[in-house]
Amino acid sequence: MKQELEEYRSEAAHLRNQQATVRRLEERNRLLEQQMEEKVKEIVEMKQRSLAEENQKNIEIIREREAFLQNQLRAAKESVQNMQRLHEYGQTQLFNLHAQSEEVSAAKQSELNLLTDEVDRSQARLLSLEREKEQLRSELQAVNNQEVHLQERLNEEASSNLEVSLKAKEKIISELHYELHTIESTLSNEREQHLVEVKRLNALLNEKDLVLQVLQKELSERPTPKQVEDLRKQVKILQAVGYNSVEAEDWEIATRGEDIGKLETLLLDKNRKMEHELTQFKVQLSERTEAALAAVEKVRELEAQVTKHKALIVKLEEDIVKGYGPSHDRRPTKHSDDWDLPDSGINDSSEQHESSKGVGGEDRNSMLQVICSQRDRFRQRLRVTEEELRASRDRCQLLTADVERSKADNVKLYEKMRFVQDYTKEGPVSRNKKRGEDLESGMGGDVESRYKKMYEDDINPFTAFSKKEKDRRYRELGLRDKITLTSGRFLLGNKFSSLSHSAIRDREMGYNEGS
Repeated sequence: MKQELEEYRSEAAHLRNQQATVRRLEERNRLLEQQMEEKVKEIVEMKQRSLAEENQKNIEIIREREAFLQNQLRAAKESVQNMQRLHEYGQTQLFNLHAQSEEVSAAKQSELNLLTDEVDRSQARLLSLEREKEQLRSELQAVNNQEVHLQERLNEEASSNLEVSLKAKEKIISELHYELHTIESTLSNEREQHLVEVKRLNALLNEKDLVLQVLQKELSERPTPKQVEDLRKQVKILQAVGYNSVEAEDWEIATRGEDIGKLETLLLDKNRKMEHELTQFKVQLSERTEAALAAVEKVRELEAQVTKHKALIVKLEEDIVKGYGPSHDRRPTKHSDDWDLPDSGINDSSEQHESSKGVGGEDRNSMLQVICSQRDRFRQRLRVTEEELRASRDRCQLLTADVERSKADNVKLYEKMRFVQDYTKEGPVSRNKKRGEDLESGMGGDVESRYKKMYEDDINPFTAFSKKEKDRRYRELGLRDKITLTSGRFLLGNKFSSLSHSAIRDREMGYNEGS
């Protein structure tokens, strides 16, 4: 009886310990609920802070971009004003040069007219002198015929005087011819200089026009004041959406006209994002609630077991108080057996659980070891494969370089053969000698045709012209176009970048589907 009483007391102490355990579990559940609420609040506050920081960053970025665009617009306006002033100055200089050239040409034309008049007068004078000379000769001949014997000395003196005067007149005529030639040469030189000056001024004007067109193109590419105003309105809208820190007047200006649609789209996007985050929080809250409900259900089961154990304890105490005698040994034994049954079931289940847990843990450890060893083998094999691939790539590069050098040598050899053949065709060469050279060359028809095509492609002027045109068009591109073309070629030629782009695109599609 004392032994049974001790057993009952130990069982009661065990039940009291279970009650303490239940109270601890309840306290822990309450602490977990408080922690969960605090964590949810912290997460919400962190999200709000992150959204506020992100909006602030976006606003700062837009402000910086607005300031940068305003600086660019100011610089563009200044450059346009400078170019307009330069253009006006060039126009005035061009007009002045045109006026000067017209004045010079008019002066040269007047000088030319004067010189031509003088040449005409000199020619008329020359003709009159020649006529006088002919008259004098005819008179001299008549005098000679009439008075040959009488006035021989006088005729000689007169003829000598006439010859002297004739030589003087001829000298004057030659001087006039020389002056006319020099005037014509100076006039032609001045005309050439005038044409060169006009061409230079036209080229300068064309250059100024090209510079003006380039500046106008750059100015057209830059943002307009309307676009800057739109960006400023978007900044105000973002301020209003993010912090609600815009004044009433600015809010009316930002929400006027077409900007209301932009504000609505921004609010809808933010509302959609907040709804997405709210659904995530709801899912997390539902998961936490389910976990809490499961814990509460477990606590209820434990409380039911505790109440059951309390009832059994009360019943046992009543039986002890009633004072069972030795004749009632079987009943307490029966009660003890009834009492021991759940404990044995619990112990058996706990032992089975521990044994199954141990077996599962051993299986899990063995499976983990197998997976780790397989991973190590795959890593080792991957390293070996990478080394082989690297060696193969190096060898492939070397072989490619050797093949390219061999092709270049063969093309040069074919060029030398063509030169020798053309050289031998010019001289007398017998047919047997040509046949011997063909046999010694050892070149088949396919190989010869292939290297012939390579040689013709190498010396093809159209290929070189197309390459030059490509280089010229590439040089004519702007800096932005060159950067875009180079980056596009790099991204399209690199397989890793294409894979990363495809992965990013798949991730964006998945995110859009999830949202």
